[in-house]
Amino acid sequence: MTLYDLDARRRTGWSYPHAAVRPQIPIAIYGNAWCGRTQLIRRALDRAGIDHAYVDLDRHPDAHRKLRALAAGRLRTPVVHIDGEWLMEPTLREVDRVLASRGVWR
Repeated sequence: MTLYDLDARRRTGWSYPHAAVRPQIPIAIYGNAWCGRTQLIRRALDRAGIDHAYVDLDRHPDAHRKLRALAAGRLRTPVVHIDGEWLMEPTLREVDRVLASRGVWR
């Protein structure tokens, strides 16, 4: 199962079977309210019940400057930080892969 599968399962009342034993790791999403990919990743994590922080770069220009420096001056959103790993403009499948490698998702 991937994060893509959640929408269909959510409509049928399915829930993550191992939610009580799922490890909690620091996850932060940096993006914009108008960015479709940012919102897609946020919704997928919300549906999966995976805790994460969200930083709207339009409202936090200091975070925007720091991330631009991290990205060598060319910032594209979203930027996802998962347990020490930075993902620049990831797909949902890339986020899924990193979460699975950390034992948060299967």
